[in-house]
Amino acid sequence: MGTKQKNGRPLKLKGKRTKHIKARVTEDEYSLATNQWKSLSMKESDYVRLMVLKPHSISLKVNAHEVIRLLDHLGGELGHSGNNINQLARHANFFNKRGMLNAEIVVKFNDLFSEYISILREIEKQMRLLLRELKS
Repeated sequence: MGTKQKNGRPLKLKGKRTKHIKARVTEDEYSLATNQWKSLSMKESDYVRLMVLKPHSISLKVNAHEVIRLLDHLGGELGHSGNNINQLARHANFFNKRGMLNAEIVVKFNDLFSEYISILREIEKQMRLLLRELKS
């Protein structure tokens, strides 16, 4: 009977966590800590380890599930707006071929499209900032 393992994850030889740190806290402190690690979608041990070893880094952590959910929603909304713009352009081409396109409508569309592009650029800028924060 050796130490050879047949199934499962390979045994961790380096960096294995074998020591325990214990601390007593009040019910309020425990409730506060529990809310924090749950809101960050972390395990209790990972949260405590991070707070002890790198306390300044916890302020940069975010709830990854919530960020992904919001980004998914944002992508869907951008897709809807793109579809709407394509439909408007299609209708404009239809009316333009028949000589029924009003110049005021074209000016209004161009103004709205310029506003849409500026909002889209701001979203891209904020996305880049978010990605930089998540990398660090």
